[in-house]
Amino acid sequence: MKKIVIAFFTLLFISVVVHAQKIKPTTEDEYNFGTIGYKIQLQTKLPMKKGYSLTDLGGHEEPDRSVLLKGLTRDGETMPCAVIMVYTKLNTPPEYFCMPTPDAPESLWDRFHQSLNVITENKQQQLQFMMLGMGKTLSKLADK
Repeated sequence: MKKIVIAFFTLLFISVVVHAQKIKPTTEDEYNFGTIGYKIQLQTKLPMKKGYSLTDLGGHEEPDRSVLLKGLTRDGETMPCAVIMVYTKLNTPPEYFCMPTPDAPESLWDRFHQSLNVITENKQQQLQFMMLGMGKTLSKLADK
């Protein structure tokens, strides 16, 4: 199962950056920003992390939940070095996930996979909804 999840997200990330510049692998610091720092930034209204910008990639919303994807991009580059996924369900705090680049260290992919195992509600429904949001986002990006 772990290899299937990693393969899916690797293919998703590759499809977003196809025909694009070669990007350096996601660093530990960038991954930590995607899973923890971005949440802190939003809660405390801090400015964007120096040397980076965020791009709205899309997502999907329903009345009781949403999934949003944000591209974390290094200044001077055009493609994301990580994708932050924010899952929100009504009356629960948002959950933050970070998808590293395909060539990121295996330890970051392991952490991403482990983060999917701590989902608080019905795991299957949440993963299906997150994949729906990613699919819709990917479809929109492919149309550009």
